[in-house]
Amino acid sequence: MKKIYLLVSILIIGMVITACEPKTVKNKHKSVIMSSNEIIDDLVKSIGGNFIETNIAMRKGNDPHSYTATEKDIIRITDSSLIIYNGGNLEGRLEWALSKIGNITPAVSIIDCLPKDKLIYDKEKDSDKRQVNPHFWHNPVLWKIAANFIADNLASMNNVNQQIYFQNEEVLLYILDRLNNYIKEQIKKIPIEKRIIVTEHNAFAYFGAAYGFETYYLQGAATSSEITSADINNLADILIEKNVTTLFLEATLPDKNIRLLQSTLKARGHFVKIGGTLYSDTLGYNNNYEAMMRHNIDTIVDALSPK
Repeated sequence: MKKIYLLVSILIIGMVITACEPKTVKNKHKSVIMSSNEIIDDLVKSIGGNFIETNIAMRKGNDPHSYTATEKDIIRITDSSLIIYNGGNLEGRLEWALSKIGNITPAVSIIDCLPKDKLIYDKEKDSDKRQVNPHFWHNPVLWKIAANFIADNLASMNNVNQQIYFQNEEVLLYILDRLNNYIKEQIKKIPIEKRIIVTEHNAFAYFGAAYGFETYYLQGAATSSEITSADINNLADILIEKNVTTLFLEATLPDKNIRLLQSTLKARGHFVKIGGTLYSDTLGYNNNYEAMMRHNIDTIVDALSPK
């Protein structure tokens, strides 16, 4: 263990990742894949099946933006065959921890392999800088690209199981196409002028872009910035102008800021309801990816469609 801590302290050169190229690792009986979060872990399991071992860096249901790697996490990382993480600064300080470990364990970022013209960039608060929004998995079409990327990486690690990984990928792609069609059909129940999603942070930009929703929020793609009274009042102005009547909570975040926005609107004579809780950065209790996405669209449709 002391040797591992020594390696972590002296290896200060950031690891070099060749984006989109599968990493070559030692061939084991079962490769150990560490995913940064539960959403990626679900995708890895869907493709790898029983032919891999998996673990997750952060606890299920936690806000990934606030993640900091512990000493135990560092040990688990160095014991893994491959690290698969989202990227785009979703996972708090995970990328910083990986840079300190160097090339001890190969690591790949899914977002680095997405078409650049499909990425959404957010303007940082009080700055002219723009950061990529990391919540791309809310678009099933982009999640298909992630599935292909993971299948390629798993196949490169174990030639014997290549065909199985690619077969599992084909099944998953069918499920994602079916999900995409389901979402499109459900959206038809919502009048165009009501297709507005208001949440605490900008987690549904890709969902909105894919399915024709306007999205509004109190803070950007990360959850680390402080929400001020000015942020609440500015958003209240927009919601009153657009006659928005519904707000949504997020499962990984406290509800106090959305409740404060609701009470601010009420004090100004504009009444809004809470339309339910969406899974923005978590799969939710005992869900897989498809179930999570179906929960979200069903909740949105139920809240925004005419009764």
